[in-house]
Amino acid sequence: MKKAPLVILHGWGLSAERFAPLAAEFERLGYKTYAPDLPGFGKSQIPKNPLTLSDYASFLFSFFKSNKISNPILVGHSFGGRVALRFNQLYPNSVRALILTGTPGFTPIPKKRLMVFIALAKIGNLLFSIPPLSLFQDQVRRWYYYVVGAKEFFRAEGAMRETFKHIVGEDLVHSMESISIPTLLLWGELDIIVPPSIAERMHRVIERSELVIIADADHGVPFKEPQRFVPYVQRFLESL
Repeated sequence: MKKAPLVILHGWGLSAERFAPLAAEFERLGYKTYAPDLPGFGKSQIPKNPLTLSDYASFLFSFFKSNKISNPILVGHSFGGRVALRFNQLYPNSVRALILTGTPGFTPIPKKRLMVFIALAKIGNLLFSIPPLSLFQDQVRRWYYYVVGAKEFFRAEGAMRETFKHIVGEDLVHSMESISIPTLLLWGELDIIVPPSIAERMHRVIERSELVIIADADHGVPFKEPQRFVPYVQRFLESL
């Protein structure tokens, strides 16, 4: 039986290049593997206007069409997993299976806390535009975003900063409830960015899902330790 193609969707702030070792492991096992740079990352262009998950899903649909990819298996890391969830909801019957790792199906930051954070960030922008406080603007921002668990917001600029706010504010419960295909939730035990407790909640919502925790691995296990990550994926794929 011909193996379904795999499409790797990278996390926020990363790129396809970072996942080249993972792609190579899959290719070694005979899987045709694709890893696009999502808009705003890697070698892709920075969007002029903020994007939503639906925009990223539309990009992925066009990518499949241009590369003649049919019924693939999506491997979504973190933000890439959010895109995979929304894509599967908007384009049903287009994906063979889902493999999600470190994906915040439920945001690790409580929504009220996130809204307060964004409001305070706006106030901080005004306050630290005044000399001599402006001299310490970047240092204080970096500390603040680290404390509230939103370092990626600090790193984002322009349209991508607004994109980040759109992405983290989108509810994925309906996307998870709509899943009717085999889904593997493959998590690092030591993931502090999207802890395993999030994966456990997702497992309860997603029908036909399997949850596997990789001991002594963190959020970056797919690209840091692909040799450990891939055997779990292979066993899942062989069960389809």
